[in-house]
Amino acid sequence: MLKYDYGKRIKTMVNREIALEQREVAISKLSHKYHEKLVDLEERFRQQNTRFQKINKKIEMENKKYDEMKKTIDIWKNRISEIQNEAQRCVAEAVHKRQQLINQLDEIHTLKLATNTYINLNALPERIQGVFVYETEVGNSWHPFCFEPLSHTPEEVQQIIWGNSENAMVYSEAWERLVFRSVREMLQQLTKGS
Repeated sequence: MLKYDYGKRIKTMVNREIALEQREVAISKLSHKYHEKLVDLEERFRQQNTRFQKINKKIEMENKKYDEMKKTIDIWKNRISEIQNEAQRCVAEAVHKRQQLINQLDEIHTLKLATNTYINLNALPERIQGVFVYETEVGNSWHPFCFEPLSHTPEEVQQIIWGNSENAMVYSEAWERLVFRSVREMLQQLTKGS
């Protein structure tokens, strides 16, 4: 029985050894699968990391482009704002000048009617041309005039237009203030400019 026991023990030992070897093989297979999966995961991680870096670079480039475009847009907004402000200022100035001109033309019209002196505004500033209408015993008489403003003094202008009229001094002051002075200044600026 002893022999039988030894055989049984040896068989048990061999069976255990076979079982251990089978477990080793199974563990080896599992380890191999694990390492294959690990290598596969590492490769996928590397590929995804490469893709992530490419995408990240594109995002950075697009952010830079966006920042540049935003700066350009801000610059243009500032320029447009400045241009709009300048345009509004110019419009306000033009409206103001136009209103001044209208007021001046209204004053000139009133002065024309009050003094019976009519000036051809189209002939200005090169020459002052017009007619002075005055009453005589017979009726109205016309006294035409045409002269260059820079070649005469205000007193000479008064004499040329109104002659010896009793209101010549009053007429002369009003016309000098409204028209003649500005015509002389304009001509002097034109002369200096050329």
